[in-house]
Amino acid sequence: MIERWAAPLAVKQFFHRAANVMDLDADRSFLRALQLLVLPEGAPEVEGEIFPPFTPFEVPALAGKKLGIVATGGGGAMACVVGVARALEEAGLEVAGVSTCSGSAMMLAPFAAGLEAEETARFLLSLDQRDYIHPDWKQLLKLPFALGKGFTGLLDSEPIERLYAQHLGNVPVGELPIAFYANIWDIDHNRLFYLGSRTWPQMPLPHVVRAAVTLPLYMRPLDIDGAQCGDGGVVNIFPVDPLVDHHPEIDFYIGINAFYPENFRGEDHSGWNAQTFSLFRVSPQTKQCQHLEAARMQLRRIEDRCLMIHPLPYEEIRGIRLYEQFLDRRPWPDFIRRGHAAARHALQTMT
Repeated sequence: MIERWAAPLAVKQFFHRAANVMDLDADRSFLRALQLLVLPEGAPEVEGEIFPPFTPFEVPALAGKKLGIVATGGGGAMACVVGVARALEEAGLEVAGVSTCSGSAMMLAPFAAGLEAEETARFLLSLDQRDYIHPDWKQLLKLPFALGKGFTGLLDSEPIERLYAQHLGNVPVGELPIAFYANIWDIDHNRLFYLGSRTWPQMPLPHVVRAAVTLPLYMRPLDIDGAQCGDGGVVNIFPVDPLVDHHPEIDFYIGINAFYPENFRGEDHSGWNAQTFSLFRVSPQTKQCQHLEAARMQLRRIEDRCLMIHPLPYEEIRGIRLYEQFLDRRPWPDFIRRGHAAARHALQTMT
């Protein structure tokens, strides 16, 4: 009994609960996400062109190099990666591989399948929430009577797979013009693996996207090779491994972070020990410590040959806002344009 409450991971869970009590902003965002499930917003309005006129520029430091893109998860905010892809097109740079996580898989899959950034943006902005989000309210109502048996999530991610198959075809990831990967969590055995061009080349791209965005507890896991699986972003938010391990031809990396503070810094809670309710003040640190350190370890594998781009301020994407931004697509055009602007600026200032 004592071990149940005093073990290190149990203590960590206590801090998690304390942090949730203190985070009223997260509560508001979560309630907003629930509202969007019941009352979906309309399609985003795009006035004029999504991007400014195509304007080529040169990046001498990257001339002749093959690039790899590594993107964090982050729900709808990850639409910014499409803007980064547009900037790379304008710079005339060759992308040889893309490694994604959760929302970035959904956003970059069309690009890896051969669509230009403009086409990818138009595809994403044409989506209707009802095309890819199907809540099963009846199952939720039955939950108390079944004592939770068989309930593995409110949402079914199958519509996402069907939608991508309709637009992109069921092309195997091993046949894509740009190598593509997504990290996946095997829930049954608590391990991480990567679906992609040189690991599971026969798997259709839409199925990889579906697996990548299947967030455990919210979406029903899907069976992959006999195991129940879902979004690997709960374990590793910045999946560098597949490109480094399987693509030695990649010379340089573009990292895109729209989930954590710049370069995976932690939030600054200095002085917590001198404040009232001290333990509650520092409790948010335990929610992110392991996740952040995993991201830093991944970045260290490529930091000597990587340009990190942070298109959106952390305050705007922090925490549970990712659910709200996944459902409300109205900010997506702005996210895309800001990704484009941030990438052009970062590339043009390279030395």
